[in-house]
Amino acid sequence: MILVFIRKGMGALISLGAIAAVILLAFLTIRRADLRPRTDDAYLDADVVHLASEVSGRIVELHVRDNEFVRRDQVLFRIDPDPFRLRVEQAQANVRSLEGKLRVTADQVAAQTSNADTANRGIATADAQLKLAASTLARMEPLLPRGYVTAEQVDQARTARRTAEVAVQQAQLQAQGAREAISSTEPVVGELEAAKATLALLERDLRKTVVRSPCDGQITALNMSIGEFAVTGAPLFTIIDTEHWYAVGNFRETQLEGIRPGQLALVYVMQAPKTPVKGVVDSLGGGVAPDEGATFLGMPHVPRSLNWVRIAQRFPVRVLLDNPPQSLMRIGATAAIVIER
Repeated sequence: MILVFIRKGMGALISLGAIAAVILLAFLTIRRADLRPRTDDAYLDADVVHLASEVSGRIVELHVRDNEFVRRDQVLFRIDPDPFRLRVEQAQANVRSLEGKLRVTADQVAAQTSNADTANRGIATADAQLKLAASTLARMEPLLPRGYVTAEQVDQARTARRTAEVAVQQAQLQAQGAREAISSTEPVVGELEAAKATLALLERDLRKTVVRSPCDGQITALNMSIGEFAVTGAPLFTIIDTEHWYAVGNFRETQLEGIRPGQLALVYVMQAPKTPVKGVVDSLGGGVAPDEGATFLGMPHVPRSLNWVRIAQRFPVRVLLDNPPQSLMRIGATAAIVIER
């Protein structure tokens, strides 16, 4: 009887111990999840450049292939430069022509200014002669009644004064005409500046016939060859920016409370699940498009896994990877993220 009681007691203790162990394990699991938020709903991502030419023309050289890795400023392809070079030469000739026209105009303005100065000096001379003639007449007229001068001499003095007055008027008219005849170099200067600006734009277009990589990256979606006609602004292929890689993970909204930019994170790529890649939290998504109701263009859509139970929504968290192994980096690759608090 005693043995049966002991056995029952031992069984109860074992059961209680097992229950306690399960509770403890559950507590530790929850605690670990709180301390190190984790998601398996993650993928690798990177910025991309949809490469387009800034000028239109036929491609005459192609130096890359699809999926090839390229370096920043590496030449990717060239557009036929001949039409652009001819436009530059035409603009250079126009600039030279306007520079010559400006020199001629400047010489003309200098000559016209000199003529105006001469005309102004003519006014001064005519004024002096008028003053002299008027003074002479003023001295002679009182002498006529006394007989010291003849009437003929007085008449000559009066004629000289009138002639001097006419000369002053003519000199003033000539000076005014000379001043009005002075042209300006400003219109030619404006034409020259416009021509130089046009030349600078055409020289820039000529330089843009050589298309270079804007970053270190990998070519993708390249489906063209020499002879293709490039149109300004039309994407020809895509470059994945391999200088910066990210992991984007969808975390439950209940996990976001303790996640902050700058926190350390570990990323595990499915291709190499035992190789953690270090990173830091870059940003937290500000919203997602809801499953129902209004749609928001540009917002990420993160579907709920169950639609008959009220579950926590998930929001994207972006992690910037620190010097990741390039062999594992592919946009869209499956990954898991663990946030280190």
